[in-house]
Amino acid sequence: MSSALAVGGAFVSRQYAAAARLAHHGIDLLPSADAALVEAIAAWDSVARRTQTVGSVMALPVGPQFSQRLSVWITRASPQLYWLVAEASSESRPVLRRRIGVLVRDSAGIAKTVARRGWADLP
Repeated sequence: MSSALAVGGAFVSRQYAAAARLAHHGIDLLPSADAALVEAIAAWDSVARRTQTVGSVMALPVGPQFSQRLSVWITRASPQLYWLVAEASSESRPVLRRRIGVLVRDSAGIAKTVARRGWADLP
């Protein structure tokens, strides 16, 4: 009985250690994804957004200053509402991904985040 408890304790402690390592490495991805979304909002192209059809998805260019692999895309949800998503992924194994999104309303050619529901951590 005591050997089963020892084996179970070793298994659980290894699982906690692995989860802590993944969380530690995953935390490094969030600032890059966040900065990419801020950059996409700051570089808002209202002319290109007006030509984008409702329901369509477009990839946005990402600046070379980001070290992780990064993708940013924008979906037009309604005539004035857009959903921007950034996904950062690690370059080493195990490959981890972190995805965040933000709702943006186009107000006279200026992008403004939707209050109280703007930013979201995505699975």
